[in-house]
Amino acid sequence: MIKRTMIFVTILMFSIPGYTMNILATVNDTPISQWDVDNTAKLLKLQQAERYANEPLSVLRKDALENVIDSTLKKQKAASLNIKLPPQEIDNAIAHLEMQNNMPKGGFLKMLKQHGIPEKILRNQIEADLVWLSYLRSEAQHVTVSQTSVNKKKQIIKEDLEKQGITEDSILLWELAQGILPENVKPNAALESKSCDSFLEHIAIASSANSAKRGWVNPSDLPEELHSLLSDIAVGETLGPLKTPQGILVFMKCDVKSQRVMPSASEIKEQMEMEQMEMLSNRLLEMERRRAAIEYK
Repeated sequence: MIKRTMIFVTILMFSIPGYTMNILATVNDTPISQWDVDNTAKLLKLQQAERYANEPLSVLRKDALENVIDSTLKKQKAASLNIKLPPQEIDNAIAHLEMQNNMPKGGFLKMLKQHGIPEKILRNQIEADLVWLSYLRSEAQHVTVSQTSVNKKKQIIKEDLEKQGITEDSILLWELAQGILPENVKPNAALESKSCDSFLEHIAIASSANSAKRGWVNPSDLPEELHSLLSDIAVGETLGPLKTPQGILVFMKCDVKSQRVMPSASEIKEQMEMEQMEMLSNRLLEMERRRAAIEYK
């Protein structure tokens, strides 16, 4: 009896003259609801936390509305061209997101649930992007990057690197562990460590503050005197104690590696092709917007 009453009430609500759903816009008569926009706003904030950290809620909501409009236009264009997407493609895209973010299978959807974001919102976004990509590929037959353009771009990158003092195709990076100890603490245990893990453990024990750090650095970014001192030690060796206003500074060189800074010609070409595809996408989407009947409520 309760279920029948609920259904009746629902039908009655939609039958009352003047009752309307909370629609924020229509795109070629396709409605966009407040529910769509609110949940897309949650997804955008999750995807681009830094961007929206200091933005007012009105900016996020406006971006979410435009995002849903764009997704609707993409799907409508694909439908007009009979571009269809196998459901498995969306599952594959979600699996790829999980791999990119070092998540276990099902981890991304679990994260959405924790943030109150319906799975449907993500699937709609992915579907729109994938069918639009299929359309772009059919329109991108004339998107080409000449070898001359690649050479010019490579020269520009080389000149920019030279301005930064980088004249080689690759640079040597150091992995350093460092810590700051109080002046009344002897650094012997840390300096006698045989590994960076042990070094950092001794720092953590000896210092109440979170002063232990480990990471890769470009030696040329270090102060000249510190660069000179660290150049003289090998991997696995320590440096210190060095007195500073903050306390006793100690280092261990954990590893070294060569990192290529000058991209290859094929990498430059691929990047330039991606940039052209993005420009083509923006241009085609803008054309769809001009042609569409978009009405804001």
